[in-house]
Amino acid sequence: MEEHTIYIFYDIENDGIRNKIAEKCKDYGLERIQFSGFSGILNRNKREELFLKLSSLIGNKSGKVLMLPICERDMRLRKELMQEVADD
Repeated sequence: MEEHTIYIFYDIENDGIRNKIAEKCKDYGLERIQFSGFSGILNRNKREELFLKLSSLIGNKSGKVLMLPICERDMRLRKELMQEVADD
């Protein structure tokens, strides 16, 4: 089964749910790339399974989750800037 890089971003008000979402992403081997963003490689079944689990964690509370699979071609075209500025 073909694997894709995925990005998951979320906006969850409830601290407990937000923490559970982050832990579930880590359980699936995803790496935190922003405070509310993870990335990693998952096959289709794992992506669907994870999305269902994240949906279940939110339940009837307010929140947004975006799961964005990226094909290999688009991954090669991505650009990333990471910059740390030293305190003066």
